[in-house]
Amino acid sequence: MRKIIGVIFLLLFLNSNAWAMDFKIFDMRNKIFEESKQIKELFAHSQDTITLSSLFDACLLAMSQLDAYFNMLGIFETIEQEDLSDLAVDFVVNWLDEIKRTLDLNLNSLANIPQPLEPKTREHIEKLKFYFRELDDIAELELRKLSLIRKTIKKRIRR
Repeated sequence: MRKIIGVIFLLLFLNSNAWAMDFKIFDMRNKIFEESKQIKELFAHSQDTITLSSLFDACLLAMSQLDAYFNMLGIFETIEQEDLSDLAVDFVVNWLDEIKRTLDLNLNSLANIPQPLEPKTREHIEKLKFYFRELDDIAELELRKLSLIRKTIKKRIRR
């Protein structure tokens, strides 16, 4: 009975449809992309071009890291259940940890931008702070999902 429950549990988390039903991290990537487009539009008319450039770069970096994470998930989900190992989970966990470290660095940088700034620039800084904090929370939830998968793998290996 435990084995059946473990297999069902593992299927729920590895099934791409189950993971995609509540794919907040992908939605957050799209929000950051839209924010980057709005920031880019301000370049021509703003006195804060250096700050805006830094904000735009932070958006691009976050999107690139998330795109890489989605690709890793795609590879992760192609692994057969019986072949899934701690090593595969570790790669995904390590990448999420790297995303979290980068988000922390970005949040620290956003908090230390010199003032005064134009109102539109400040608005985008606050938006990015919110998005990066939210993304950090979502990454933490993803890490919890992966820790459950890791526990299931370890139980399967012990048997």
